[in-house]
Amino acid sequence: MSTETVSPDKVESTRKDAATIQGEILRRLADVTQVHAAGCMGVSASTVSRMAEKIEDVSHLLAAIGLQVAPADAVVVDKEDQRALKRMAFNWLRADLEGELQRLRG
Repeated sequence: MSTETVSPDKVESTRKDAATIQGEILRRLADVTQVHAAGCMGVSASTVSRMAEKIEDVSHLLAAIGLQVAPADAVVVDKEDQRALKRMAFNWLRADLEGELQRLRG
């Protein structure tokens, strides 16, 4: 088994991201309830309880590989798409303001 050297800053940011992921999962599980989650999965509540005990490890893995969790109804975009949306919004706002100024000037 080989290990890759990772900077202390990266280790710390991964730990923080993992804590955020774990908190999101546990809050949602509390909202939904283990019994309901178990019913949706076709397993017993005790199975979900055992799975919940491993959420810390799973959260750390998700953080380490650069993944996040989001609600099913969330819209998630990557940074490049976000930049493109900002550029489009900026261009629209600029054109809208220029048109408004022209109308005011007469």
